[in-house]
Amino acid sequence: MKDSRVIDFVNTVCTLQYRKLDFEEFAASAISVYQMEALETWEQHARRAYELFDKEGNRPIVIEELASELGLGPSVPLHVVLQDWIRHADGKLSFLGFIKLLHGVSSRSIPKA
Repeated sequence: MKDSRVIDFVNTVCTLQYRKLDFEEFAASAISVYQMEALETWEQHARRAYELFDKEGNRPIVIEELASELGLGPSVPLHVVLQDWIRHADGKLSFLGFIKLLHGVSSRSIPKA
């Protein structure tokens, strides 16, 4: 892991506070999406991760399903949290939106000209 990624990783893990991680969770959190993209099997991994949240098997993820899997309670304003990734037409998360979510790409992360 590059030194520049160490601080990002530590900050990510610190947000868990006192929650314990098992080895798989630790390993998954230490791997960057960008490192995964270098693998030939990147799209298979991304699709498998997407399918974990796609409970109905109908492709777009209903954000309530995603929130349930992430352990977010009803007090979390999902549309506000996920507004940069969900489709505005139906309020669902497509595979492309899921990939952007993994990368952390949002309109708030793009510098203004």
